[in-house]
Amino acid sequence: MIKIKRLSSMSDDEKKRLFRRQQYEFRDIEPSVRKIVEDVRKKGSSAVTKYVKRYDKAELESFRVSEEEISRAFKKAPKRLVRALNEAAQNIYRFQKRQMISEFKIKCKSGMLGQKVEPFARVGIYAPGGTATYPSSVLMGCIPAKVAHVPEIVLCTPPRRNGSIDDSMLVAADIAGATEIYKIGGVQAIAAMAYGINEMLPVEKIIGPGNKYVTLAKQLVRKDCDIEFLAGPSEILVVADVSADPDMIAMDMLAQLEHDVDAKAVLISLSKDVALKSVERIIEFSKRLPRRDILKTAIRKGCTILTSDSLESAIDFANDYAPEHLLLAVRNAEQEMKNICNAGSIFLGNWSSVAFGDYCAGPNHVLPTMGLASTRGALSPLDFVKIIPFQRTTRAGAGKLARITADIARAEGLEAHARAAELRAKK
Repeated sequence: MIKIKRLSSMSDDEKKRLFRRQQYEFRDIEPSVRKIVEDVRKKGSSAVTKYVKRYDKAELESFRVSEEEISRAFKKAPKRLVRALNEAAQNIYRFQKRQMISEFKIKCKSGMLGQKVEPFARVGIYAPGGTATYPSSVLMGCIPAKVAHVPEIVLCTPPRRNGSIDDSMLVAADIAGATEIYKIGGVQAIAAMAYGINEMLPVEKIIGPGNKYVTLAKQLVRKDCDIEFLAGPSEILVVADVSADPDMIAMDMLAQLEHDVDAKAVLISLSKDVALKSVERIIEFSKRLPRRDILKTAIRKGCTILTSDSLESAIDFANDYAPEHLLLAVRNAEQEMKNICNAGSIFLGNWSSVAFGDYCAGPNHVLPTMGLASTRGALSPLDFVKIIPFQRTTRAGAGKLARITADIARAEGLEAHARAAELRAKK
């Protein structure tokens, strides 16, 4: 049975335990992950071949997916799925394009200032696969890179035992703009993208979700290759009032809990009745779902139901928790959103299912977890570009800036800086 607790009666220690969440424990797996990374870095393709055979049970002559394989995938994939992937891609592209930052130039008294937006030359996208398929992760990883005008977008995903990739993954990769697709999964994929192999040049940045082995591999290569952020198990926090629909709340919470036994789902309800009915529905619905074994464990370990005396207290808790997904199932949700400062992605009102955001609404589903939403939001095209400022100072402008520069430089004890500025003024 899921217990319902009053937020006001929780101790600081109880709240801190909730805020801490499940952190990945890497000590037991670090030696083996580090060995794979080092093997691939030193031995390249031969090491990747060994690990693909060991972990994916696939023997491949070539890791790279051919144009013929992509063409066959479009012919074999259900037309309805291809249509859905195209529609989702259009929505994602449209939203991501609005997020893109612009170049600019401005005139000023000293001359001209501005910024240029330079995309990475080559990025790597990791999409989980093998026993399961996640074409949505392919769309969410590749499309922001395409919007950012990255010329080379490398996708790695695990092969099945027969050496193939699921048709939906290949269709999604082609629609999303991947320029190279490789049948490599797990730690060896991260290392291959970071350091390169015979068939693949190294990339400048790696993004994409994965299990704790993939997460640790990204952490190990980040000294040589940029990454977006380290993501943990999926999580959702729902703030609900008397207007909320318990059926919708329960199913959205279960949708995140079915990802993983370590997933987290928290409900803070202003209504005891809504809380009670949501608990009933969570238990009832979970028994009918295919992943009920995962759900049973996830509910026991990570499902928390709270009641709050005020919306203000509930929102304060939400900001402290900094959830990956925040569903505001309250009246005037858009108005209340103004008080939210920490969330990976916000869903306003009962009809805004988190599942829409996971697949096709437009915002990215690659989101910060474990409280990282207090410092950043969703993956976007900005993760694939470098913002480079520039300046052009006129002869007259040099005279104006020299005095300011020299005074501050000498205060810092940096005489060469001061003289470099004054030299321009004298010339």
